[in-house]
This record gives sequence, structure tokens and C-alpha cells, in this order.
Amino acid sequence: MSAPVVAGRDHGGGDHGRHDHDQHDHGHDDPGRGGHGRRRRLPRQLRAFGRLLALNISMTFVYRGDFLMLQLATVLVPVISLLVWRAAVAAGADLPVDQSYLDSYFLAVSVVSMATASWTAPFLSTSIRNGELSRSLLRPASPHLDGYANNLGEKVVKLALLVPIIVVVVLVLPETPRVVGDPRHWALAVVAVVVAAVIAHCFEIACASLAFWFSDVNGFLVALELIKGVLSGAVVPLVLMPPALATALSWQPFRFFVSFPIEVATGQVAGGVAFGFAQQLGWLLVVGGLSVLLWRTGLRRYAASGA
Repeated sequence: MSAPVVAGRDHGGGDHGRHDHDQHDHGHDDPGRGGHGRRRRLPRQLRAFGRLLALNISMTFVYRGDFLMLQLATVLVPVISLLVWRAAVAAGADLPVDQSYLDSYFLAVSVVSMATASWTAPFLSTSIRNGELSRSLLRPASPHLDGYANNLGEKVVKLALLVPIIVVVVLVLPETPRVVGDPRHWALAVVAVVVAAVIAHCFEIACASLAFWFSDVNGFLVALELIKGVLSGAVVPLVLMPPALATALSWQPFRFFVSFPIEVATGQVAGGVAFGFAQQLGWLLVVGGLSVLLWRTGLRRYAASGA
């Protein structure tokens, strides 16, 4: 991943544009503070986002070799896990799912993990800590706009590199994977991935906002990534976790980052697809609201300190 880029400088930024409606963000660009002012800002924000997106995509292509290596590493871990679980099934392991589910899960997990990932928190928290955020707040555009463009721009390139690698992996595996799920389930899974990506962005904004109160949040972010990898199902399918943990795991938010979209694709959603989407949308409201609250409260503290 690379730092967000804004007009010739590297800048840590978030990626949730709707958080910018704070008086500190646009104090010099809010005539009348009415709907007319907001309508005039929207086209400018969209134009700025388009330019930043194109810039971030072009910057990503400059480092395409590095990104290719990253995508190879992204695929390698799920493939190794798949081979291990295949060996367990062949040895007679009693699992709650069959090999078709395992094939589908581990082939999809690298794509879903990449599509829903967000790496905003380290950059945004650094910009808060070193005062770089102050310059961003003086601009008419949202301070989150460049981070959002960076996230989306990198994903375009990463997924373009990742999908062909997965196709090659399928061709070279010793036994052709058996993918389950019908096209309607996979279409719904795309919706789940989009919602998961938004939740992940909001979550990163919330975590980065802690830098308004704490001098260093990097250790917390690293620990959180490890926890998230396990609880999201990116490391081990949640269905293979101990049954005693099933209820708790089905309600915790990280499930809806990775595991839930794959569950939808394979038609293996506990409680049904509609109930699962209701849970996911509920977490979107909770995490989104928390990110807005922390960001706006933190900005007021930031402004009061004279940063």
C-alpha cells in the first residue's frame, strides 16, 4: 500500500467523505451554511475526487512490480490453508463443511479481503499526530477525500493483478477446486462486499480518530489487525471455530468484513441471508455513527488545542 497523494505531497488521510461536514473542515467555504452551499460544493468534491483517483491509480502503476509481489503473497496463505484442510478431509477429519465449501471459501477469501480492506488509519493517525491535518482542514475539499481515492485506486490495480493469479492457481492445483453457490448468491455477495468495504472505511476512521486523544495508536492498530484477521474469517473459516463460540462469532462486527460475503456466495448463512444483511446494515449504522462521533469530537479538541 502507498500513502494517499494530494497535489504533489504525500498525506495521511481517511476515506469517508461524508465526515467532512464540520465547521472546521469548511469554515471558509460555507456561504449561508444552507443546501445551496452544499450543492455547489458537491460537483467540486466530485471533480477533486476524480483527479485524485486518476493520480493514485497512475502512482500505483509506477510500483506495479511491488504490488504484484504483494498479491502473490495475498494468494499464497489461503492456498496453503486450502491444501492443509484438503489433507485433513482426505485423512477423514469430521468437518461441518465439505471440500466444495473449503475450495470456494479459500479461493474467494483473498479477493474479498482485498476488496473490503482499508489502510487509512495509520496514515490518518500520523497526520493528526504530526499536525499535517491542519493543512488539509484549510482546503475546501474534505480531508478524507484523498484517502478514499487512494484506497479505491489501489484496489482497482490490486484486483486486476489478483484475479489472474487466482485463475493460474486454480489451473495448477493438484485437484480442480469445486466451487459452490449459484449466480444469484454470488451477485448478492457483491452487495455484501460493498457494504463491508464501507464498514471497514468507517472503522478505520474511528480508529484513527483516537489519535486526537492518544499520542501513539500504532501498537493498538497492529494488535487490532491481528485480531481482525482471526475474527473476520480471513485466517480460518468461522464455521470451523469451536461450536461454543458460534453465537458470539456470528454477531461480532468483523465477521461482516470477510466471512459474511463468502457465506452469502456459498449459500451458507446462519439464520438466512435476509437476517445476515440486517445484521451487516446494523453494524454499518453503529460503526458509521461511531466514526462520525469520534471524528467530529476529535476535530473540536484539535481546533481548541490550536493545532
